Amino acid sequence: MELDFSKNLGKIDRIIRVIIGSFLLVLSISGLVTGTLAFIVLILAFSQFIEASLGY
Repeated sequence: MELDFSKNLGKIDRIIRVIIGSFLLVLSISGLVTGTLAFIVLILAFSQFIEASLGY
């Protein structure tokens, strides 16, 4: 079995990741999600922005 780790990040995928990251960031900052879950959501939001910007 051979794994293929080639980049598969098109323009649409990047836009979707930015939208998801923005939504998660708003949830965390606005206070709709609090406590430990807010911290986890914030980390997920930043990871979406990083993946969208680097094309990973």
